[in-house]
Amino acid sequence: MQEETDTMRKILKNKRAFQFMLASLILIPFIIVGTVGLQQLFKEPEKVEYSIEKYHSVKENVYFFGNQRKFVLVRRGSFGNGTYLYTTERKVMTNKGGVDLTDRKNRPKSDYWKIRLYDYRTEDLADKEVDLNKVVADYDASFFPIDFRIFTYRDNPKSTINIEVKDKQGYRKTLVLNIDSGKVEGEYQERSDMYEAGPYFYYTTLDQYAKDKGYLVDHLISIYSDFKAEGKVIDTNINLFEEYPEIEKKITEGDWILNPQEEYVTPEEWFNKVLYWMAPKGEEKLTIYGIDTKGQISDTPLTTYAEYEAWVQKQRSEWNKIETNYSYHN
Repeated sequence: MQEETDTMRKILKNKRAFQFMLASLILIPFIIVGTVGLQQLFKEPEKVEYSIEKYHSVKENVYFFGNQRKFVLVRRGSFGNGTYLYTTERKVMTNKGGVDLTDRKNRPKSDYWKIRLYDYRTEDLADKEVDLNKVVADYDASFFPIDFRIFTYRDNPKSTINIEVKDKQGYRKTLVLNIDSGKVEGEYQERSDMYEAGPYFYYTTLDQYAKDKGYLVDHLISIYSDFKAEGKVIDTNINLFEEYPEIEKKITEGDWILNPQEEYVTPEEWFNKVLYWMAPKGEEKLTIYGIDTKGQISDTPLTTYAEYEAWVQKQRSEWNKIETNYSYHN
């Protein structure tokens, strides 16, 4: 009898243990879900950072001078190319949870992104607005814009915005928007009718000569910021300020940048203008010399654009030989 009682007790004990185990197995998922839910409830929200750009007035940041408004002064910090000055209105996420989103591969779609363009070629700087998100979506809704550049060409379409776009899989390509029509007209294809910028005065003594006076001179003319930071006085005894005294303070004190309008100023004209403008007041032309790939200064001055072009081509050819030999031996 005692033995039967003990057996019954064991059965009941095992049954209770089984019931407890079964109840635990049923409750564990709910406990886990509840714990995770509480963690999420009290977890700090993921830190998100945005970049917000707002339209700003640009008309006071541009000044035209020279015959036919060929030359443009643009205040540093304003954006433009050879034909348009522009400002943007945009909101885009730049960081999420400590992850940098400014790199092209991570860059998300902007909440909004608009460009206001101001046409250099018009007296009143006629403006037009382009909604980048919209024009891209109208052409192909599976892509969104992540960057853009403005170009001017000799043939139609003369002015374009080349818009770099990306899809959700990260595939990137470039679409071309015709500024005149306001529509994307296809994918980018290389064109040979772009206006040539420059010259940049590579391989010449002009670079150091200009820096010693406080200027940076290539396809633009601006102040050499390191020069001013060192407390040096910019040399204003140059023909540029003799011919256009009204722009002297803008460049030397106001930090404006001198741009040629590529549509109206040829590389040869710019070459000649720079050599005249950078010469001391009253002198006809600045004399510059070539610098070869070894850093040696030539004895022969570069007095014409054709001579400059020939010199640059020769140095580039020498560099190609050096790079080829280096690659061969490594």
